[in-house]
Amino acid sequence: MKITSVNIGGMAFRQGKTQVNNAISVDAKDIEAFKKLNARGIELEARKVSTDPKLKMMDLIAKVDK
Repeated sequence: MKITSVNIGGMAFRQGKTQVNNAISVDAKDIEAFKKLNARGIELEARKVSTDPKLKMMDLIAKVDK
């Protein structure tokens, strides 16, 4: 089975993480994992619930990964 898309949502904020939107917070380890998935051509969509607009996770990460 080939995975083509992953939905990311509900990653809680805690110490050491950076909030990228109201539902998702990431740290360096998370960012590295998302970069590896992205490099494999897997779509990374960010939304808390299915009715939320689809956001590109890598665009959110680009704002905080400098």
